[in-house]
Amino acid sequence: MGKLSKLRAWINRDDGRFYRVGNASIGPLSLIGGLLIAVALILSQLHRHAALHVAWPIAVGIIGVALLFVGGYRDDRRDDI
Repeated sequence: MGKLSKLRAWINRDDGRFYRVGNASIGPLSLIGGLLIAVALILSQLHRHAALHVAWPIAVGIIGVALLFVGGYRDDRRDDI
C-alpha cells in the first residue's frame, strides 16, 4: 500500500473522530455555477474584442458564484452520517 493510499484510508476511517472525507455527487446548481464562473472568465478576456460592456462578465461571475454557494449548501450531506 502506497503512502497516499494509507493517507486516504486513514482520512476515510469512520471512527467518529473526524468528519468523513470522500466523494460526493455534484448537484446541478453547483455545476451550473462553476460553468458560469468559467464563462465569466472567458467573457472578461473577450469583452474588448466582442464590444461587450464590462458589466456582462461581472454579472455572469456574480451569478455563478451565487449559484455555486447555493448549490454547495443544498448539496451538503452532513445529515446522512
